[in-house]
Amino acid sequence: MAEAMRIETIPMNNRSVDDVIPVLRPLVVEGGTVTGINNKLIVKTTPTNLKQIKQVLAEIDNTPRRLMISVKQDVDGNLSVTESGLSGRYNSDNVKIQSPDNGRGGTIIQGKDSDGNVIRYRQLNTRSRLEDKNVFRVQTLEGNPAFINTGQSIPIANQTTYVTGGGVVVQDGVEYRDVSSGFYVLPRLQGDNVTLLIAPHLSRVSPNQAAIFDIQNVETTASGRLGEWIQVGGATQHYNDDSNSNTISTKRRGQEQRKVMVKVEEVK
Repeated sequence: MAEAMRIETIPMNNRSVDDVIPVLRPLVVEGGTVTGINNKLIVKTTPTNLKQIKQVLAEIDNTPRRLMISVKQDVDGNLSVTESGLSGRYNSDNVKIQSPDNGRGGTIIQGKDSDGNVIRYRQLNTRSRLEDKNVFRVQTLEGNPAFINTGQSIPIANQTTYVTGGGVVVQDGVEYRDVSSGFYVLPRLQGDNVTLLIAPHLSRVSPNQAAIFDIQNVETTASGRLGEWIQVGGATQHYNDDSNSNTISTKRRGQEQRKVMVKVEEVK
């Protein structure tokens, strides 16, 4: 004969009912149910099936492991700029020619005759190195989301123009732009293997350009072993730009590499 259904309330010790119900629901026999309220499970099933559910619950309703999550975001790049310009000034009774290059930096070769005519050549080579390495850390319990965010507010000057009956009014002002970095992560463990839903972000002010911001965002799911760095994202950019204006030439060459790494360690 089929077993009669019974209802039993089971208090949770460590896990929340939202964590265990998805695990237990497929185990309940046909006609049975499993719900939860006030951190207690309410199970309707047969006595035999209830015994099986309690055995599984004893395995999963344990103390969550404490984790230290580290996210490393690296930016590494270089940029070289070459500027060269040929300029001069020539005056005669009927002809006046002038080609300006007012740059002061670099190597300058210049000649001038007794009539004041000038020819000038200038070349400037600059190299810059970009390196930005940071590590964010936060503790959480397995199965629980964590979020960390740090940054600063950058003042940006702006102007607002109003047209009034008395004329045009220009008002100078300052607005603040938040520049922050950090990550959101949800870790789940299975033995020494970890699965992560992670969304790190990095924003900063471009060097020597206070009104320009660099932003990096990643959203992904990754898996690996405890204690190992896992690469969850990255990008490589190459710059190759040539511009010419009359007798002035500018060449820009460079590259930039970005990496996002994550590591999960158990805190004993």
